Amino acid sequence: MREFILPSFFESNVPLRERGYYAIGGTARFLARPESITDLSALLFWNREHRLPLAIMGKGSNIIFSDEDFPGIVLSLEGMERISWLSEEELLCEAGADNTLIAEELLKSGRSGGEWLYRLPGQIGSTVRMNARCFGGEVSAITAGILTLSLDGRLSWKPPEEVFHGYKHTALMENPEIVVAVVLRFPTEKAECEIRRQMYEHKTERDKKHHFDYPSCGSTFKNNYEAGRSSGRIFEELGFKGMVEGGAMVSLHHANFIYNRGEATAADVLRLAGRMRSAALERASVELDLEVQCIGRFDRTLLELCGVRCRADRSDPGKAWAGLLYSPDDIESETALPCFPVLLVEGRLVGYSFHDRELPAGGFAAVEQLRSLEDGVSDPEAPFLRWTTLRTESALFACKPPLSLPGGSFVEGLWQYGVSELFIGQGGAGEAYLEFEMTPEGHWVALRFEARRRRAKGYEALSAEPWISGLTMVNEKDRFGLEFSYALLEPFIADSRVSLQCCASSGRGEYGLFPWWNNPSSPADFHQPDKFFRVTLS
Repeated sequence: MREFILPSFFESNVPLRERGYYAIGGTARFLARPESITDLSALLFWNREHRLPLAIMGKGSNIIFSDEDFPGIVLSLEGMERISWLSEEELLCEAGADNTLIAEELLKSGRSGGEWLYRLPGQIGSTVRMNARCFGGEVSAITAGILTLSLDGRLSWKPPEEVFHGYKHTALMENPEIVVAVVLRFPTEKAECEIRRQMYEHKTERDKKHHFDYPSCGSTFKNNYEAGRSSGRIFEELGFKGMVEGGAMVSLHHANFIYNRGEATAADVLRLAGRMRSAALERASVELDLEVQCIGRFDRTLLELCGVRCRADRSDPGKAWAGLLYSPDDIESETALPCFPVLLVEGRLVGYSFHDRELPAGGFAAVEQLRSLEDGVSDPEAPFLRWTTLRTESALFACKPPLSLPGGSFVEGLWQYGVSELFIGQGGAGEAYLEFEMTPEGHWVALRFEARRRRAKGYEALSAEPWISGLTMVNEKDRFGLEFSYALLEPFIADSRVSLQCCASSGRGEYGLFPWWNNPSSPADFHQPDKFFRVTLS
């Protein structure tokens, strides 16, 4: 077997039966547990080189792993679990945050609208990915925005209407993107005793269904609302309560639950699920979709019987793969030419230390690649990257330079006011980097460093002169920023990569980051090029 130099957050030879709620599955060659966006990006860079199958598991509360060993990487986001209030109403949750912990945070803050999340198994990233719902609540109704990471390493901010497509269906289920974080909105305040009462009513209802009597993932099939009754009621009418297949059994209390009553295999569960689905179609004329997600290589007939989307295994036509984010066979998507401009990073600025309401809400930054590397080389003076910040009435930019400084002017000491900042580094290849600061009124400053806080030779004295030919101002109704030529950036492009870091300072000692860092140093210090977010240019 090929030997690898592994990232620090990798584990080898991990039994998947110990990771999923079903207590079923073979052994994963690698389990990756990143703790930050930077770690997650590093994983994708690593796998781009080594080309192993990649799947994401969340908490394992809605997954059945194959009985076979998994020959690649299973990604768990349990280490990315931080939550922070951006404002009185908006709560930022990393994808690995447990649903129950979010509900408990809402209880503590007196905010209603998420009581139904209490004791809902799983993490918020998976909850959003499948548009989970229960007890009359649905995650689409409380989501303000979603941050995703594509397999080619681009961070994108998605509004709810772009993601949610109805009952337990989202665009994310069709695209190989990783949910990194979610902003949830809770405008309604309620007395703590009332929130607590509703939470415990939901807990009691779950206990009545005997959800946790045996290893299980809860509901096996989604409801089909055209049927006029729940999937559980349909299977009860068809006599499936207590039905057995090997070590798998339909619950005596809820006919849409399949238990692992002891030593069940994934094949046992899928055979039983296949019988249930076929009976619903043939005897009740209702087509049902499997809610439990399958990951790994299975018998192809079983997957098709359960209606699971899969791809044939090239080495064995009787087998098929399900649940892969990436497969080494994904050649077509890797070679597809991007359509410019391409968003490299886009998202909300978050308080430097990830504390509640640490930064005035409203900061939103983006960096786009405007043309290909090839076009950049052929026309090096044309704009190549575009950095913009949302023009907002947020208190983030309320501290303004004196009126005596005309808009658009080069200003030393701009950090004393409310500014948006962009750092551009060498993609992990060195310590040199650029720093740009800008206000909504167009005041700006630029610096070049050869190492951390050490200004490059010829750039010791601040001046606009070295920059004018490589910069273009962006002054739009809703955004402000700068465009950079390829010639200006070329010294910082290494192996088609650069590193980017969006920041902000209010001028009052409040600081923000996007992407945010894990365990940032104190006091706030943006000059840490090793923490900048690496991106690949096309």
